[in-house]
Amino acid sequence: MPTLTVDTLDKIVINQAHPIPKFTVPSLVWVSGKIKQILNQDKEHFYVLSVNDGRNSVIVRFGDPYTGTCGAMTADNPMYSLMEKAFFAGMTVEIGYRDFGNDPQAGIEKYIIDRVYVLQP
Repeated sequence: MPTLTVDTLDKIVINQAHPIPKFTVPSLVWVSGKIKQILNQDKEHFYVLSVNDGRNSVIVRFGDPYTGTCGAMTADNPMYSLMEKAFFAGMTVEIGYRDFGNDPQAGIEKYIIDRVYVLQP
């Protein structure tokens, strides 16, 4: 992978007519409860969990917590592995997610998982 040096940076030209838009990462929101459902649709890159906090269920999905994009998930994803173990053990999880707005194709909000705590029962 190439590295940027001071010489390389001096040669980069920024087009002032088309500035790069600033992107704000959505705030972190927390939900705490038990995972009630795991849904994986590999072809669509749609991987979601339903977390019940005792009053409501929140559907969160795996993806990039800074861009909101969802890509293919591999078997060695440590966050999915942790969630799967918590699901089968009936453990309480605390999930920090970011709200990227409504996803009309899925019909739900696009809550992307950023971080996870797993708590002993």
